[in-house]
Amino acid sequence: MLAVLKSRYWIALTLSLVAPACGDDATQASTATASAGDAGTGADGGTATADGGNDGVTGGADGGGCDGGDVLCDGICVDITNDPDNCGGCGEGCGDQETCEAGICVGDCPQGATLCGTECFSLDSDADNCGACGDACPDGEYCAMGACVGACPDGTIQCDMDCADPSTDPQHCGGCGNDCGAGQACDSGMCICQPGLDACGDSCTDLQTDPDNCGECGNECGDGVCQGGSCVCPPGTTDCGNDGCVDTQTDPDNCGACGNGCDGTTETCEAGSCDCLSWFTDCGANGCLQTSNDPQNCGSCGNDCGGDACGDGMCVGDCGDFPDQCGDACVDFSTDPLNCGGCGDECDNDQICVDGGCEDFEAATSCNSCPCNECAGDFAQCCTPAFAGGAVLCVDAGECP
Repeated sequence: MLAVLKSRYWIALTLSLVAPACGDDATQASTATASAGDAGTGADGGTATADGGNDGVTGGADGGGCDGGDVLCDGICVDITNDPDNCGGCGEGCGDQETCEAGICVGDCPQGATLCGTECFSLDSDADNCGACGDACPDGEYCAMGACVGACPDGTIQCDMDCADPSTDPQHCGGCGNDCGAGQACDSGMCICQPGLDACGDSCTDLQTDPDNCGECGNECGDGVCQGGSCVCPPGTTDCGNDGCVDTQTDPDNCGACGNGCDGTTETCEAGSCDCLSWFTDCGANGCLQTSNDPQNCGSCGNDCGGDACGDGMCVGDCGDFPDQCGDACVDFSTDPLNCGGCGDECDNDQICVDGGCEDFEAATSCNSCPCNECAGDFAQCCTPAFAGGAVLCVDAGECP
């Protein structure tokens, strides 16, 4: 893999030298953290790949009929700028710890270094990892070009027991201990960004895909993703301005369309439509009502008790058999979401009333009874309250209503 990465970098760099100059790239390349993004582009602005074109691409130079600049690899259209199995060209696979950015395999380590455990090492020169992770040289021997030797050869510098080429070694770039960062390569003793990547502070990134630096350094996409240098909403979501990227199929503030809000107390958003919560009844133009204690809609929509009270869906003379009363409504302050703890104290549509207090809940989708593995973390309490119609609720409380 090291050989492939080095080959890819040097070929891309060579291509950049014959391409027309872009801006002040030459000046940028002379600094330790300069971006080599422009250096890796051809005259048409396209990214220079490791094989200098479409070598190995079944579809040929025109992409084999693929759309959007994709190319045909083994009968499948792929984007070789971000496909880790075909990075920069068909069959050019990245390592387990790497991603494909701008057609270049990029990992947590600089180009030419290998991740051994949680640290990056140059296997060409590191005496504790000489040629392979964990292969330490015997006491008194040095590591040069991936082999243990008795003395550092000409063209290298001695850094403790490491024999490094300061012009290319990513851990001793230009001098002992000068480490390059992730996405960088050591070129002529200077740490520069790999072709196709740009410098943002001390790191190198792909401005076409980085959601924290989209199109330019520091431009964050928030809930969105970065595509082609522009922030867009992820698939399945809609840009609703100040509300960000939302799923209009489930968002109660943007249900079915941006700005279409459901009732904040009685409705929820399902499949892009505002529906009554299961413990309310849809009474058409009158909205979602609690027919269990509404004296004008007692037990069913439109059933008016005519001055009597309503409790448990029945018209009654008084509320003496019920814990609490609010006007002609017989209620229970400990569980009533419209009178939670007191008359008129309403819970939000994502809350239920537990022991007189409004508590957050989430409806379980994978269970029809308790216990339910879906209920975890803050919502570990599993409940199936009678008023919820048997639905399983994961509640942020220590008890159920």
